[in-house]
Amino acid sequence: MESSDRLALPALRRRVVVSTYIIKLLIFGLLYSGFITNFLSVTQINSGTLLIDLLVVLLLLHLSFKLIAGYYIKLRINKVYFYFLIFWLLLLLLSTIKLFLIDSTPITEGFLGVRNNLFYMAPLLYIPLFFKRTSSVTDILKLFLHLGLCLTVFSFVQFFLSSKLPDSLLVLRGESVFGFYNTDIVRPTALLGNTIIYASFTLVLFAFYLTRYLYHRKRTHLFIIFMIGLANLLTFTRASIVGLVIVVLVCVFLKYARPTLLFTIKIVCIILTLSTIVSIGFYLNKNSFLVQRLTGKEASTQGSTNEHITQIKNAVLYLKEHPIAGAGVGSQGASGDPSKKIITDGYWFQVMLENGVPLGLLYVLFHFICPLFALTSFYRTEDLLLKKLCMAFVAVSAYFFAASFLNSGFAGRANYISYWLIFGTLIAQYIIVKKSQNATSRY
Repeated sequence: MESSDRLALPALRRRVVVSTYIIKLLIFGLLYSGFITNFLSVTQINSGTLLIDLLVVLLLLHLSFKLIAGYYIKLRINKVYFYFLIFWLLLLLLSTIKLFLIDSTPITEGFLGVRNNLFYMAPLLYIPLFFKRTSSVTDILKLFLHLGLCLTVFSFVQFFLSSKLPDSLLVLRGESVFGFYNTDIVRPTALLGNTIIYASFTLVLFAFYLTRYLYHRKRTHLFIIFMIGLANLLTFTRASIVGLVIVVLVCVFLKYARPTLLFTIKIVCIILTLSTIVSIGFYLNKNSFLVQRLTGKEASTQGSTNEHITQIKNAVLYLKEHPIAGAGVGSQGASGDPSKKIITDGYWFQVMLENGVPLGLLYVLFHFICPLFALTSFYRTEDLLLKKLCMAFVAVSAYFFAASFLNSGFAGRANYISYWLIFGTLIAQYIIVKKSQNATSRY
């Protein structure tokens, strides 16, 4: 028995190492896919996307093998993980049936839609199954945050030295530099996609470091929070600038909220004070570009707002006429035919249009269950890492879910996969804590 145990240990270590390398390579490829695309593409094929898709396929194959093998060896799976797995498989089954039996969209386009909507959720299912130690979860998060901070620093280079940089260091291959009419402003992207995608990504980093600061009060974290906030402002993206406020309010509320009259009075006073300060600041700087951008008076802002409203109306009208089938899986997302898209911005409208109302509502339900689980876990756990993960995830979800009525920053590959990677680490840490509690209670 002892010899067999010793033989099993190297195999266990290899499995852990393989899964760790897959996830770490995915994080690197995800955050730096823009550099890979711009500088390592030798054909018209997008090398960054190809690398990510290959890693996601490898991850899904590894996951499938583990689950199939686990069925025969009676592998015990955590109840929460099992529920999420079944829900994901249900969405996959229904989406596949709809794609082949109902939709009239090309199969290739539909398959890419399934990839965007479901396959890119793979880290959610993979990480909890393979990462069994808190140290492994921490390593993933550290790598993600450190690589993300490097992109934030790079975005400052893009903004302040834009006139000296080639287009290949400003935007993805084939895209035009993002700016505004009659200005020399170049909006940074960190090569993650467009400015909305990058601005939304900064909020993910912002939420994590704000959470760290609220629990540890380190000056380093405060400096990083300021740096990320500034990087967000330099994108001049209205939704994400409002997102900064949303993230701060959610994190502060979760950390300090108490169901007392005194706390309620304090919150009302703080909100009134901040609102007054912001209003005065806007009035004194009403002619500045940033204020005009935020208030919708800048020329390109007005055009963008009107276009959003028109597309939302068209989306609602189309759903009224085709409530069951919608426009077809993959037709509205990043892989859809641009000439046939009904709406280009507004993730929730895209979900409903692609899947129809019944299936679309199941997707929406899946999305909302995740932060709800994180919220309940936040109040129930005493584990500090899990608590911080829950706080950051709920705050990021609050922004993404609100902004998804207006833009598709959440659907950007970097944000979408990052979101599910974070939730995967949250579930993994939840399972680790549960096992530790169960082991303790037995003694």
